[in-house]
Amino acid sequence: MMGTIKRIIRHLKMFMRSRSRKARQTPPFLVVFINSVCNLTCEHCFYWKNLNQRNDLEVEEFEKLSLELGNFEHLNLSGGEPFIHKQFAQIVQFFIDNNGVKEVYVPTNAYFTERTEKQLRQLLKANTPEQLSLFVCEISLDGTQAFHDEFRGNPKSFSKAMETYDMLAELQKEDSRLQIHCISTATDTNMKEIWDLTEFLYERCPAMDHHNLAIIRGDRKDPSLQGPSLNQYEDLYQHIAKVWKAKEEERYGSIVEPMLQWGKLKVISEEKQSISCTAGNMTGVVYANGDVSLCEIHEPIGNLRDNTFFEIWDSKKANMLRAEIEAKKCHCTTEVFLWPSIVYQPIELMRAFFGIRNKWKNQ
Repeated sequence: MMGTIKRIIRHLKMFMRSRSRKARQTPPFLVVFINSVCNLTCEHCFYWKNLNQRNDLEVEEFEKLSLELGNFEHLNLSGGEPFIHKQFAQIVQFFIDNNGVKEVYVPTNAYFTERTEKQLRQLLKANTPEQLSLFVCEISLDGTQAFHDEFRGNPKSFSKAMETYDMLAELQKEDSRLQIHCISTATDTNMKEIWDLTEFLYERCPAMDHHNLAIIRGDRKDPSLQGPSLNQYEDLYQHIAKVWKAKEEERYGSIVEPMLQWGKLKVISEEKQSISCTAGNMTGVVYANGDVSLCEIHEPIGNLRDNTFFEIWDSKKANMLRAEIEAKKCHCTTEVFLWPSIVYQPIELMRAFFGIRNKWKNQ
């Protein structure tokens, strides 16, 4: 009962937070590119031009950032391949200690089993459930083994991902705060592949809680790759929802998943910002080289090596970009920005709720 009351109070605070922004106010959802180093050559990568650079932030610079920021709960780490970073656990710990981060989400190609285990064990051991309540590893897979290996440019990428999953499954038995998800990016070339993959994962990976479906975006490495047709994407999502239905009923937050997919389909079909976006208020981005942006779609508005985070975040340039976003001059299907835009805005939440009632009422 007390847990429910706390969630309601927290949700009401987030509702209020989404409606206004003050100076020196830390976004509650922060995306941090912990490095630019990656061992794979994924065809759909939107960050490919910035990979494997020599100007990534140093550990001390991440600590300086965390000391400047206020409290926030949700840390989304990206890269590069995040678990390549030898100080991964140390950097995450900065945000737990200095900013009260309680939930961490990390997309990973899951290639480095031993490194991943070492970093996770260090974090889980160092923090109580009150300090760190959730750590989600999102294994990125694009299709079944042959397709995935070719698409990622490495003949061991799928088998290494399964090896890492097996390790994570054993670690989850020791600590239930660890959750294992899969994320697949839909293109015009892998619809059947993901269809088969989700069935494989459900049987092969019983400790996996969720299979997330994303849509290709940005300046992808292979410019010939396009997004799937709306009908293909909707059929694939419904198939995934059917396969994973039993697990989704037990997963906290699963009620939002169909709303999120509804929102993405609406944005694509209307080719406009159909959901009022809260980027620059509820969410922000820090790239591996120190660039700061309101979201992953727009260009950076400054760099941490030139100015402090809040000098950038509260700048005239940042406010001009916020005005453009509020005027709906852009649109995207990026989950980390759509999620708070739906969940923490009452009008958008109701629109999404009623939008899915007939569309996927049997899912």
